[in-house]
Amino acid sequence: MLSTQVQESQMSVNFLHTADLHLGSQLKTQHQRSSQSSDALDSAVYTAVKRLFDVALEEDVDFVIVAGDLYDEDSRSVKANVFLNDQFERLAAENIPACVSYGNHDPVGSATTYVDLPDNVHEFDHEEPEEFLYPDSDAPEARIWGQSYRDRHESRSMYRRFTPKDSQIPNIGVLHTGLNPDGRRYVPVARSKLEAKDDIHYWALGHIHSPRLFTNARPVAYPGIPQGRQITEQGLGGAYLVEIESGGRSDIEFVPTSPVVWKTVDVDVSDTEVSSIPDIQRAVESAVDDLAAPTELFDDSDVSVRDPEWGIDGYICRWRLTGNGPAHETLSRDEESLAELTRRLRQQLMSRRTFVWTEAVRDATGPAIPSVDDLRGEDPVIDEFLALVDELDREAKREEFGDVVGLGWERVEDHEEQQPDQLPLTPDRLDSLIDQAEKRVFEELAIRRAE
Repeated sequence: MLSTQVQESQMSVNFLHTADLHLGSQLKTQHQRSSQSSDALDSAVYTAVKRLFDVALEEDVDFVIVAGDLYDEDSRSVKANVFLNDQFERLAAENIPACVSYGNHDPVGSATTYVDLPDNVHEFDHEEPEEFLYPDSDAPEARIWGQSYRDRHESRSMYRRFTPKDSQIPNIGVLHTGLNPDGRRYVPVARSKLEAKDDIHYWALGHIHSPRLFTNARPVAYPGIPQGRQITEQGLGGAYLVEIESGGRSDIEFVPTSPVVWKTVDVDVSDTEVSSIPDIQRAVESAVDDLAAPTELFDDSDVSVRDPEWGIDGYICRWRLTGNGPAHETLSRDEESLAELTRRLRQQLMSRRTFVWTEAVRDATGPAIPSVDDLRGEDPVIDEFLALVDELDREAKREEFGDVVGLGWERVEDHEEQQPDQLPLTPDRLDSLIDQAEKRVFEELAIRRAE
């Protein structure tokens, strides 16, 4: 649990905070797969959302908050609508209300409603901010403020008009936003503006698909997507269980719900004994035994992640082959080698009890070269290069390197704002680029000096 303290507490509530259900969407995998895995993959989004409601009922929460994108764009289907209605009915049977805002993928202006949601669901209006009083207006124990999107693009800041009359009970703000003050499409606002709003004790956000939790002044929280649907939505999906007091103290726990986990896995194939496609296949298969869903999802180590109580049904992996050795020649000689390797892995790994689907295989290998230790002291040009690398102050040079890399790697926080030719430049990715550049220069030097 993560705990924060701002002032003396007066009243507390506990609730489930989720967002970005994207009901109606499917996992982006090819369909050449076994019936066992097909069922799990096809139902993964619905399974994850059902688990959200299971958690709410098991924990006997006071209420549930869904911060936008309940449905996935054009997939607001009868099936999705009926399924969600059934889940809310489960809450209604236990007198648990739900507060719902609609986001850019399910704006109110373009909504088609096939089945009316039950009376325990409060749907925030799209014209004006609204206040929902829990459990009622006679003796409220919490206030939840929110507003839905009118259209797919929403330029109103909204938060300014969230105006609780006092802080004697917990006040919660619900926004579907990219936290981009300059963006005009997804509720423009700076995180600092939300943190500076003293009368809101917890910001329940949606729109960003990875779990994030900012606690500089008061919690500003993205629960992420309950079930990742593509390789850019890696790791465990889930929601937050929150207990919060009017004084500002909060206990927050991340609860995983995703039955399927996406991962990028590096596999070292530099061994001199690994040369043929079957050799590489065996190297990948040996890495399968080490697969595990990452539980360190937050920079703050005090944020706890509950062990996935349902277990993982399967993994969807992108295998990244690394290392310098004879495998490089096999993979680079014939463009069909990666396709054949992919076919073999898909066929072999899907029969496992915890299935593994190969999303793709990427070749990041290099030609066989002597090791750094073997060449150090043997060639003045290589010695000079290694000396430059040893003297490099990465921390001081990181900003300069980021500028050199250019806009093609510009950091893009909001997945909706990302352009086709842009890739998000994270600190880890920048470090990886530096490592790859050093390795590439060393390889070229080693090869050319050996000629």
